[in-house]
Amino acid sequence: MSKVADGRLARGEARRALLLDAAVHIVGEQGAGALTHRSVAARATVSLASVTYHYPSIDDLRRATFEHAGSRIGLEFRALISHSEAQPDALPELCGDFTAHLVADRRTDAIAVFEMIIATGHDPELGPVKGLLDQRLARLLEPYLGSTGAALTVTASMQGLVLTALTPDPARDPQWLRDAVTDLIRRYRTTPALGDS
Repeated sequence: MSKVADGRLARGEARRALLLDAAVHIVGEQGAGALTHRSVAARATVSLASVTYHYPSIDDLRRATFEHAGSRIGLEFRALISHSEAQPDALPELCGDFTAHLVADRRTDAIAVFEMIIATGHDPELGPVKGLLDQRLARLLEPYLGSTGAALTVTASMQGLVLTALTPDPARDPQWLRDAVTDLIRRYRTTPALGDS
């Protein structure tokens, strides 16, 4: 491939990342209904034509936004899981810390993911993207939890806990989410029966 083509590919990737970062912020701050080609163009300070070139339909833009927000969170979570492989018993605490980090430091990304999960109820085209995100998280948890069913249950439960923590409640202790996720994962871990070796 020529250097010119490589340069165009790199610019195209950079432009898509810029657009999707803008889209995630729009959804995280204003809700999924605020996501339009025009709102992304305004937020990213690019032309409308640039947005429609990369994402011709609103469905394309929504799917890509959902994937982008989920991937940003997923990459961080995957890195965390890989750190836990040396100490598998630390996984519950690491997951508790990570979910607390999502709510405190990655709030916009987390809200964008949940906005798009809710939008899946009205837009079946988003269903496969949500399913893929759930499966990725479950696959990361499965070796520790021992079964696909337990991993999917914990994945859904973690999502519910994070969603609850994203709603403002001054009476809720900030440590609550970390403790709840840690306890959840510990409870679902498959352990050998007494007497098994």
